[in-house]
Amino acid sequence: MAAIDLYADSFFQDPYPTYQKMRELKTCYWLENHDRTSFEGVWMVSRYADVVKVLRSSHGTSVDVKRLVPEPQWHAFDYTLLFTDPPDHTRLRALISAPFSNAGVRQLEESITRIVDQLIDNLLQRGKVDFLQEFALPLPIKVISNLLGTPPEDSGLLRQWTSDLTRGLDSTVVNAEFLKNQGTVLKDMSQYFADLLGRAQQPSGTIIEQLVADTNAAACSPREALAHCLLLLLAGHETTIGMLCGGMFTLLSNPAEMEKLRHNPGLMDGAIDEMLRYETPFQRATFRVVTAPLLLSSQEIQRGERVSAVMGSANRDPLQFPHPDRFDISRKPNAHVSFGLGIHRCLGEKLARIEGRIAFTRLLQRLPAIELLDANPRWQRRSLFRALEALPLRLG
Repeated sequence: MAAIDLYADSFFQDPYPTYQKMRELKTCYWLENHDRTSFEGVWMVSRYADVVKVLRSSHGTSVDVKRLVPEPQWHAFDYTLLFTDPPDHTRLRALISAPFSNAGVRQLEESITRIVDQLIDNLLQRGKVDFLQEFALPLPIKVISNLLGTPPEDSGLLRQWTSDLTRGLDSTVVNAEFLKNQGTVLKDMSQYFADLLGRAQQPSGTIIEQLVADTNAAACSPREALAHCLLLLLAGHETTIGMLCGGMFTLLSNPAEMEKLRHNPGLMDGAIDEMLRYETPFQRATFRVVTAPLLLSSQEIQRGERVSAVMGSANRDPLQFPHPDRFDISRKPNAHVSFGLGIHRCLGEKLARIEGRIAFTRLLQRLPAIELLDANPRWQRRSLFRALEALPLRLG
């Protein structure tokens, strides 16, 4: 079997052949990896059944990074839901769950549709566009900014910050420069949100207003409120960018499926699921530390070791998905794990789905002729979030 190389350019452009090699190993794949913890590596879990087991395990694993690094090295992001165990995780998640419930996201449909139509109006004024820059990036940042309560004029700055932050979180490509930049970005973002949270009056009906009320009521600490802002900004749009851009590229690369969807809008929800499965925006979960021996396939992961669930691989596992490399918007069942599982399942899942449904419905309705200008666009050199560098299109 050819060597597995998670640092090769070919992996970033098309990770799925490498994932297949990982799934064919007798054990999980050991990735030698150094970060601010004392660990020297992490077990990469790639088979669907094993990924499900890891994602659902809350009693035998921990995500609390503060247990692994000295307190002087803790930073604001370490207090987010991504790195918090119960009971704190349960308490903190409940504080911000309402805006992301079915009822909460239904209230956003009108405003999301308005933003989508404004962006399409701008596209229609030009014959050639970069779909990433002119649609996939601005839509989710506008939506999450409105929800949080950040000034609209700050959206460009917030987008740049999150891009820099995610590079520092991507342990496969991280280097000293990325980590230094991440530290600067976290400091700037923390000060930015601390200023917003400290204002005498916040925008009505926003998450920031609610977090201030929760802090005043001692339901959460100021540090936890700040962490919520950081996480919601990052998670609230980074994966949605990948879904929109990766989904559009995949549709255009499979014209028969695109036409099927154009003529049968009732397939849209299934199409969104298939986009998320086929090009998983969040390729792997943040690591978990095993607190009790964990059996994955025939391998026992020892207490104190780290595991990372590779959702992008699980979503292409032929034992779960027949013909996994085929894009099929009618695929049933489609139990993909793109939003995770268990207590750490993505809080913003419903929001991402409604953004995708409205966006692709309006795009297909209003843009009857779309053509790829580059059939082989470059993917960003990132292993955590999967996203294109650009998606140039011609609008007929």
